[in-house]
Amino acid sequence: MENVSCPISENARRNPQHYALVTQDRTWTYQELDAAIQALCHFLEKTGIKENHRVAFLARSIPSTILLFFALLRLRAIACPLSFRIPEEQLPKYFELLKPSHILEPATLPLSVNAHLPSAHSILHLDQPATFLFTSGSSGTSKIVCHSVANHYYNAMGVIAPLQLEVSSRWLLSLPLFHVSGIGILFRCFLHGATVVLANLTNFEAISKFKISHISLVPTQLYKLLKEPSEFIEKMKHSLKCILLGGAPITSTLLDSACKLSLPIFTTYGMTEMSSIITLSSVGAAEGCGRAVLYRNLKIEKDHEIWVGGKTLFKGYWNAAYETVVEVDQKGWFPTKDLGRWTDNHELEVLGRKDRQFISGGENIQPEEIERALCSLPGIRQASVLPIADAEFGQRPVAFIDGEAGHYFVDSIREKLQDVLPRFMHPVRILEYPSSDSSIKLNLLSLKQHLSQILKSNGENQE
Repeated sequence: MENVSCPISENARRNPQHYALVTQDRTWTYQELDAAIQALCHFLEKTGIKENHRVAFLARSIPSTILLFFALLRLRAIACPLSFRIPEEQLPKYFELLKPSHILEPATLPLSVNAHLPSAHSILHLDQPATFLFTSGSSGTSKIVCHSVANHYYNAMGVIAPLQLEVSSRWLLSLPLFHVSGIGILFRCFLHGATVVLANLTNFEAISKFKISHISLVPTQLYKLLKEPSEFIEKMKHSLKCILLGGAPITSTLLDSACKLSLPIFTTYGMTEMSSIITLSSVGAAEGCGRAVLYRNLKIEKDHEIWVGGKTLFKGYWNAAYETVVEVDQKGWFPTKDLGRWTDNHELEVLGRKDRQFISGGENIQPEEIERALCSLPGIRQASVLPIADAEFGQRPVAFIDGEAGHYFVDSIREKLQDVLPRFMHPVRILEYPSSDSSIKLNLLSLKQHLSQILKSNGENQE
């Protein structure tokens, strides 16, 4: 069994006075953060938390959540972070699936810094289970993904160099800690001895105030950032070295806009089952989402499905009924259900989801192709396409649109699609996104349910 030192403990020894965590209220050196985590370990031990215990908590982006993550790692317990956006009445079903030994509220945990406590629990086993994360994927069906310490460790180690992360770097924690990408920020920074910044500010305000060098964004966040005045964007560029972009399809229009401003964009392809990043582009790449980075394997089968493997591949899905991890490893490879191809520059281009394709009038329709066409039109930030039943064609596409006021005209959209899509791929209806759908990763199941309600109110059927 291979062991590694807890990265915070290691940096407390090497560079004790360097900042590990910076918030609006205080700063934590690596020495202080290490001591606080050690004190929290002693507190958690007194509550009965032991090795392999599953510990559930609402993962708000606050310092105590970060301390809890690493205290649980040191105790070899399993962190089960839940979204703080889950309605209270729905939490019992999540607890029933996890069957946690403990349910904690991070905000109530003691954050004392006791330098006199013995420095125990600083060694981590790479193969020990580390996190259980809920993921809906693209279909909306909840699964619990099980990661080991090694999964998070190698995911971070493989991207530290290409993302130009330095000890002096400051990475804004702009993604939630119940999401694998948010956890990935912690591991990258703490493994390399860089600084994590937590701020209850807009991304632009935080970048300006804390001289952020690295930030992770989903496309909608980048879209909002580009709406800042040009003089502010120029000022922001002085500190930024990396904008890591992923989590959802990236339109060529958005990417072109960012590249024209000389923003340091790195596009990615990733998934929870691979502990976050799988491929990474070079800075400012015009197409594709890069190549597989260190510790990841990737291949494209004859049917264009993307298969992945390597040291970041998760351990399996948690089976709540039998309380076991169901391994999904097929000779080291995992089928993603994503479709892709290699560009002329040998970069991965993701075409869409294998399980989203439908047939309309004998023609195969890949919804993502329509979504890309819609997002290429002025003023459209995001689009999602679903099929509905049609007596003549079997199924026809319906589009949900998130667009700017002044550009959102159905007739205008249909007219502009004439030049970019064949007629059979034109949406028969164009609807606005439900206002509640603002998740990091689009939940197609919730959109399907919303569409069903609309059709039902009109006396129609979706299927």
